[in-house]
Amino acid sequence: MFDENRWVEVIVGDMPLVIAVPHGGAVKPDEVSDRGCKGVKQTDRNTIQTARAIEAAFVKKYNKRPFIVISHIARVKVDQNRDLPEATCGNPLSEKAWYSFHSRVDTALALAVEQFGDAVFIDLHGHGHPNQRLELGYALTKEDLTEAFNDQNLEALAKRSSLKNIVRKNANVNFKELLFGKDAFGSLMYKRSILVTPSIQDPHPVNEEKFFAGGFNTRKYTSEKYPMVYGWQIECNYKGIRDSESNRTRFGEAFADAFLEFQSKLN
Repeated sequence: MFDENRWVEVIVGDMPLVIAVPHGGAVKPDEVSDRGCKGVKQTDRNTIQTARAIEAAFVKKYNKRPFIVISHIARVKVDQNRDLPEATCGNPLSEKAWYSFHSRVDTALALAVEQFGDAVFIDLHGHGHPNQRLELGYALTKEDLTEAFNDQNLEALAKRSSLKNIVRKNANVNFKELLFGKDAFGSLMYKRSILVTPSIQDPHPVNEEKFFAGGFNTRKYTSEKYPMVYGWQIECNYKGIRDSESNRTRFGEAFADAFLEFQSKLN
């Protein structure tokens, strides 16, 4: 289903997973001015198709469907992973698009929490870094991840991370294991031949390696205002993940399998 301008699409799910796709859109309405303030304006190529591949994998193999919220309006018009001033540069129509997207993410999370008690939020992106691997952004920098891996400042890092709500509400959850354990989401993806950091196989970026730690959406929707939500940003590499239908299908199947295995280990 779409909003009135067909700028935002919502796929209603039946499981406690909400996937947002903020930067995959290519629609450039003439009536909406290009953003004039600073900021990245390029599209995350094929992230909408990647989200649909995840949906298809869940439906085909498990007869389940995640909630998915897709922004179809181009990032040059509005950045759906920034707070309102930077996202819209003060343009009223850009603001309308921003509110349309975020109100629907909010509603999807509320529905998931109402039905299942809690929800996982995934903000799906694409990166252009040299390393062809997934980057999982838990609102922790690569320096933070290095500290956590070395058992430094774990309590403080947990409280800053996008996993804080699951750590707070579940006394049996070990924060370090969520990042680097054999049953961490990243480790389970790696086991399925999807290269990813952080994971037990590749704990954290090193030296000058680039890394996205998680942006506005990840921090917003896993904050104290959403106490039953936790999650992470996924930055997908292009080659081997987003670049072809067959690779997107393979990724979607790995995602569905790994996600459900990850959740089963928490219960």
